[in-house]
Amino acid sequence: MAVAPTLPQVQQPVSPPSGDAPAAAGELVDKQRWITVGAPLAFIIAIVANLAIIAVIVNRHDPAPTATVHRRVQTVPAPPALPPGLATTLGEGRFMVGTDIAPGTYRTTGPSGHLDCYWERLKDTRSGTHSIIANNLGRGPATVTIPPSDGAFQTRWCNVWTKVD
Repeated sequence: MAVAPTLPQVQQPVSPPSGDAPAAAGELVDKQRWITVGAPLAFIIAIVANLAIIAVIVNRHDPAPTATVHRRVQTVPAPPALPPGLATTLGEGRFMVGTDIAPGTYRTTGPSGHLDCYWERLKDTRSGTHSIIANNLGRGPATVTIPPSDGAFQTRWCNVWTKVD
């Protein structure tokens, strides 16, 4: 009886199924090479590219856009200078318009240590209600305009009045 010669069995490499199978030794070496060489190299290339872009933008010699604006301006004459000695801040008292105080608009923050702040514009300095042009008794800030035609301005129980125009 004749015996057939047997051939040695060669085992074929089997590729691992995709999924959770461990990587072959060659694949690990490639990944390590990428991590130690490729990633830092890619990072350096990105930095150099960004610096080149910034240099191009900064070194542009494009002139900035310009525009010409024409504006019509209306001039307003300066208010006449106050005669020397006319007050622009007032405390408590009676003040002659044009002699003691300048005509204009005055403001106060309100009463000073009293419940109310009282003021009155007067035709003249004679006492009596017939001289009162306008008056007010208030608890908050107050504004009053004193025209040049008024004779006097009187105030009581108010903080300092300040000329605002």
